[in-house]
Amino acid sequence: MDTPPIIVNYAEVIQTSLAPVFLLAGTAALVGIYCTRLGRVSDRLNEVIDTDLPRADRQRQLIYLRRRTLVLEIAVILGVVAGICTCGAILNLLSGALAIRLQPQNIFWFFGGAIISLMLSLVAFLFELLAAGRSILIQIQKDRDLIS
Repeated sequence: MDTPPIIVNYAEVIQTSLAPVFLLAGTAALVGIYCTRLGRVSDRLNEVIDTDLPRADRQRQLIYLRRRTLVLEIAVILGVVAGICTCGAILNLLSGALAIRLQPQNIFWFFGGAIISLMLSLVAFLFELLAAGRSILIQIQKDRDLIS
């Protein structure tokens, strides 16, 4: 028994639209990771405020946490922009397959915007990881100096 052509056409539409959904799922996972890190920075901020640190140490910690927060917020924003662009590409693919003609070059711009935004969010996340790693190394050195 042959499959009716309309079923074949709808199956192709679904297959074409599913590929970017995987990009969207990966982007959502990254944004979730960024938000988790942002929550940990917030917890650390509350800890710094609640402890009795010398004024200079507290000020240094607050500046450091402000920088990490800014970089993480940039990563989250860029990740969300990547998700929005991916959704635009999915919508464009669906509309094209259903013969609702949108501009074909929109797919290029949506996918390009998604990939560039995602790359920039990863770069921002890399800066946050480097800042956190550097802070850990500085703390280890301070602890060694106190022990010696």
